[in-house]
Amino acid sequence: MFKVLIVDDEKADRDLLKYILKEHPDIELIEEADSAESALFQFMNIRPDIVFLDLVMPGKNGLEFISLIRKEKMDTNIVIVSSHQDMAIDAIKNEVYDFLLKPVDLRKLNTVVTAIEERRVSMQQKDLHELVNQTKQTTKLKLSSTSSYSIVDPKDILYCEAEGSYTHIHLDNGDIELANSYLKRMEEFLESYHFFRIGRSFLINLDKLRSVNRHDSSCVLIAQKKEIKLYGSKKQIRELCKIDNNIE
Repeated sequence: MFKVLIVDDEKADRDLLKYILKEHPDIELIEEADSAESALFQFMNIRPDIVFLDLVMPGKNGLEFISLIRKEKMDTNIVIVSSHQDMAIDAIKNEVYDFLLKPVDLRKLNTVVTAIEERRVSMQQKDLHELVNQTKQTTKLKLSSTSSYSIVDPKDILYCEAEGSYTHIHLDNGDIELANSYLKRMEEFLESYHFFRIGRSFLINLDKLRSVNRHDSSCVLIAQKKEIKLYGSKKQIRELCKIDNNIE
């Protein structure tokens, strides 16, 4: 699922694109901005997967917006939306390869979104391959985010929490790392490190488990003398209890 930001000073063009995007099954959130300045604030707020960007706007133009987010090393998929076909040349010069001509055609829009999805899947497969190679050589994990990566020792992970196509890695010391991977992929990465999936949202480190409560389908993890309570599915909590007969 994609989070989308539409940047265009023409309200009618924003409304049309927003109307078309609402019908797309892979779009979960749509925000809009009428200038590059306000778009930067929205960008920082929602961290969109795709930005549909008009190049010609009052104040800072679209190319200046692209320069700003790249200067801050903020990665996203930029789609230029313009009524001027020659703007495609400027887009290519700025390493933006997705271009839509106004008025936006639904078929061409679907083609662009599909191409972005294929690139993301390819990147995730590449990250997975690199991560598998990394774990073969060391006990630590290389977690890739949108613009960087961090090295984490599995024994320092308290639990993993799903958020769409990303996973928040909650560490024993209270820090939180963001991984550019689905929770299912993290489960595959950590299956040999004594981790257990207690529901759709949480993957826990069994070495940090203190107690399990069948009645409210919860478990308590202990981290540096601090207790964390998480809730799972009834089925998975029952399975968790079977892992260790000493769990009450």
